[in-house]
Amino acid sequence: MPEMQQLADTMLAAAATVLGRLVDQPVDASAASRHVRDGSIRTDGDELVTRAEIPSLGIGVVVRYAIADMERVVGLMLGGAEGAGDVGAVQLSIVSETVSQITAAMAERLATAVGAPTEGIRAECCSDAASLPAPPFESYEGMIQVGSAAAPSVTIDFDGVARSKLFAGGPTAPSAAPPSQPSRPEPSRRSQPQPAPAAAQPVSFAAMSSVPMRSVQPSPANLDLVHDVPLQISAVLGKTALTLRDVVSLQAGSVFELDKLSTDPIDLYVNNILIARGEVVVVDDKYAVKISELNPSVAK
Repeated sequence: MPEMQQLADTMLAAAATVLGRLVDQPVDASAASRHVRDGSIRTDGDELVTRAEIPSLGIGVVVRYAIADMERVVGLMLGGAEGAGDVGAVQLSIVSETVSQITAAMAERLATAVGAPTEGIRAECCSDAASLPAPPFESYEGMIQVGSAAAPSVTIDFDGVARSKLFAGGPTAPSAAPPSQPSRPEPSRRSQPQPAPAAAQPVSFAAMSSVPMRSVQPSPANLDLVHDVPLQISAVLGKTALTLRDVVSLQAGSVFELDKLSTDPIDLYVNNILIARGEVVVVDDKYAVKISELNPSVAK
């Protein structure tokens, strides 16, 4: 369906615009290739699956990204290093938020292309396949070339509801053909004088001067998109393992040992990821943690 192909290409162009702004490098989106997907979409594979809701159209669109590709993009965002696919869970959280923002921009471009309002559009990563629409899907896959360092693959999935509303009852649906009317001969216009074509005018262009190329430097502004992401921080004094019998026998006054000494620092976790160690202090009658070591080894 050519109309759907044009929408998919438009959405890929929107994704390229966002990625280019994030990494501060030239990007180029390829044309989307169409295929039909009969099976369900999995959320436990090597892809990040996002879903965008477009309230004005009453549809949802699924967009999938290869995790390895987006890790390279985040590597460019954070340090500008090529092949920086060796990222941890903190960077993976940034990847998840980044692809959600890209999907939202793609959904806004889709709504604009069909003449629908963009208010209320939201997108998020999906970890539960049950929240995704049912197959079959009309899928469009394309690549976004980010400089010479990365070429993330992006797949857009339209379910049956989205296809029917976009091209059967949506803003771009072709209107029903009016009842056939008897043909009427059009009046002849050969006798009417035609305006003379405007005379062509020569166009002059200013001379172009060479401009030195600017080297790309990592910029903190690239992360402005994810600066407001909430993170949960936990200070862990210690851990232990108890049997179910020991747990149900606990009562007020019970004492059990932890796996750390009283002189050992406590662990500081962000979204269940160990990022630092420190010591407990008191600030304004409240417990606080004074960081003594960043990025500690887990084996310590």
